[in-house]
Amino acid sequence: MLSVAELLNSDVLAQGRIVAGHAGLNRQVAWVHNAGVPDAPQWLNGGELVLTTYINMPSGIEEQRDYIRQMAEKNVAGLVLTVGRYIEAIPHHLIDAANEYAFPLIEIPYTARFVDIAKRINERISQANAQIVERALSIQQRLTQIVLDGGDLPSLAEQLAHMVGHSISIENERFEAIATFNIAAVDEARRYTQQHGHTDPRLVEALEQRGYLPRLRATRRPVHLPPMPDVGLEMERILAPIVVHGAIYGWMWIIADDHALSQIDQMAIESGATIAAMMMLYQESAQNAEASLKGNLLSRLIEGDEPRDAVLVDQSLRYGVDLRAPFVLMLVDDLRAAVGQALQLYRAINQLATLSAWQAVVGQYAGQVVVLCEAAAADGVAARILERLALDRSREGDVRIGLSCAQQGAAQVKLAYRQAHDALTIGARLTPDQRAIRFDELGYWHTLYMAGPQSLAMSADAPALRRLRDESLELFHTLEAYLDCGANGVGTAEALHIHRSTLNYRLAQIERIGGFKLQDAHQRINLLVALKLLRLFG
Repeated sequence: MLSVAELLNSDVLAQGRIVAGHAGLNRQVAWVHNAGVPDAPQWLNGGELVLTTYINMPSGIEEQRDYIRQMAEKNVAGLVLTVGRYIEAIPHHLIDAANEYAFPLIEIPYTARFVDIAKRINERISQANAQIVERALSIQQRLTQIVLDGGDLPSLAEQLAHMVGHSISIENERFEAIATFNIAAVDEARRYTQQHGHTDPRLVEALEQRGYLPRLRATRRPVHLPPMPDVGLEMERILAPIVVHGAIYGWMWIIADDHALSQIDQMAIESGATIAAMMMLYQESAQNAEASLKGNLLSRLIEGDEPRDAVLVDQSLRYGVDLRAPFVLMLVDDLRAAVGQALQLYRAINQLATLSAWQAVVGQYAGQVVVLCEAAAADGVAARILERLALDRSREGDVRIGLSCAQQGAAQVKLAYRQAHDALTIGARLTPDQRAIRFDELGYWHTLYMAGPQSLAMSADAPALRRLRDESLELFHTLEAYLDCGANGVGTAEALHIHRSTLNYRLAQIERIGGFKLQDAHQRINLLVALKLLRLFG
């Protein structure tokens, strides 16, 4: 197709003059239609450049204004009206209406032959369409060659950007940037992505609320995005889903930059998204093979394969982890993950490890993600994982990490796994809001945990503590704080932010309800152990 502006600048409409609706000159012309009836708008489909005379329009002023409105709302390309016979010039009320609706209104001498104009324009449109198809085929072939040559997503973004003359961005399904290439100046939304590595959450939310993302999910076809200055989108875009196995694996953006988007851009992004899908499918296959190898390595390390320790050390070295040096094992778990989401969690962390060039083994074991890395880097790796997963609102607050103590030697991976597993379990019971739980910070909690629930069942003080908890949680927490502070009244009052007299009153109540003697140091120790067992096992 051609735009109205392109036709006006060509010889086919050399006698035409735009008198109103200049803001709509980028409307695309699909074909030419000669309108000979006053109710012509109801018979139009959109995309037509309409040729008519004043005598074929409705007679009243308001009816004529409505005639213009209906055409504009049907996305008709424009109206060419003859002058010099029935009217000497186009009336002001038509000019005002055309300007109001950004609808191109063109005057042409009545001596111009409609049949000649229609023929020449339709021929020009056919030529343009043929050129578009030829160019689209060329783009498809060149993009396909990138895959055959072993190219990656960054090379795809660069090549496509040069082909269409617009900036390109490729992102994963969470709108995190994978590859990008700029052609010209960028807007606020683009700068945010470049600075933070992901699309502005405000923009994603706007796309959801304004129906663009639901439409993309339903149709799996590109959509045109107009400027949305309120969320930083100052330039128009085309957004296309990257679909693999019927699921959306990512997104491709074409950004208008310094000139408007065209039909070829729409076709190019569809080809680009298809090529990106092929690359992602290949990457997924390679990652699945690698995940299998890593999973096998971790299984042998965790389950213990002492006769082959030297082989396992050598295999770990291939991933940059020297088990002869201090290492930490992490377990990453999503407490509310549905079936199949564990794989998504693994992919997200493995992708982060790859992009961050971590010296780490990332794999899966028993439905959880395992990360094996050098001890010095463990805290930073854990923090980065939590930061990355916090961007995914569906996971925020559900993911936690258990970290082992620093260990050394392949034979100690089994112990490190046990420590990380216990840290996760104990942390979930004691501090459900804590995201990272380190085994070396558990102290006596782990000793009590290893004693098991039977130790609580055998505790002589447990029934009285349960009675106190059931009667007053406030008194139960006061007793715990008092015992944690070593029976120090001043420290307990400060910890609870209460007056000493209030604390003394509560302690008296606790002794009455539980039948305790809190002055007895031996009983305080027994109560502390029983209370912590109650916290662990209920």
